[in-house]
Amino acid sequence: MRACYRHLVATAALLTIAVAVCLSGALGEAEVPHNQPSMPPVELVRKAVANEMEHPKTARFYMWTDRVVKPKGSQTKQMVETPDGIIARLVAINDQPLTPEQRKADDNRIDRLLDPAKMRAKAAQQKEDEQHGQKLLRALPEAFNYAYAGTETTPQGHQVIKLDFSPNPNFAPPDHETQVFQGVQGHLWIDTRVMRVAKIDGTLFRDVDFGWGVLGRLDKGGSFVVEQADVGNGHWDTTRMELKFDGRILMVKRLHIEETETERDFRPVPEMSVQQALEMLRKSSDQLASAVRGSY
Repeated sequence: MRACYRHLVATAALLTIAVAVCLSGALGEAEVPHNQPSMPPVELVRKAVANEMEHPKTARFYMWTDRVVKPKGSQTKQMVETPDGIIARLVAINDQPLTPEQRKADDNRIDRLLDPAKMRAKAAQQKEDEQHGQKLLRALPEAFNYAYAGTETTPQGHQVIKLDFSPNPNFAPPDHETQVFQGVQGHLWIDTRVMRVAKIDGTLFRDVDFGWGVLGRLDKGGSFVVEQADVGNGHWDTTRMELKFDGRILMVKRLHIEETETERDFRPVPEMSVQQALEMLRKSSDQLASAVRGSY
């Protein structure tokens, strides 16, 4: 249950938001734009969203390293894409290689994916997550009012346009996912060189019900940051996500989300079966485990 609502928050944060929802490092200092686009800011958002929808992830398959930090510690995983879905193998816990017992337990977990039915279920969930992200992405131009707030320069020398956003009072959320947008304000960055959403940083300025108050509530003060970037060969992917939310599920169970996820070291891999991907993960993640300590 908690994973489902964590996804609603995460994809509401951006797109594949996600989501579905960036830059390879911190953005530089803001400056007043000398050549502010002549188009209304919402049209810039509309063009960026249309481009995101027309150019989803490339057809190539990738492997990368994923690290999630929560108050109780961190987990590092090696991830690989296959035609049947994404597979992950645990590499380290709290930046330490797994014990033999932990290694055996995680290998037993991923070995179960060799069961076609289990892999189909996993792939179906990933597809549903992607569809949620696309739904939220399409709503961005109508859900918010936008205003130009300057330009910034990335460490790679790319200029990105910064926009402030706040809820559009005329927006009527068509579903429970986009209801979250009614209580969010913040900033959005667009890389106009390739017309892609580079970063979104938002805060809940009031309590927000989702599922029309039936599914739950997110408390005022929650925040998110999602970044994405070209990780090589024109392939854009999420590189960082920070989530901090409190609330209630079904208005009874307390919900607390506090985590930072970073993704790095993307590299293309051949199209593989699940069995082949598992074999590659074992070889690659065993090598990575020995280098994990002190790498973050």
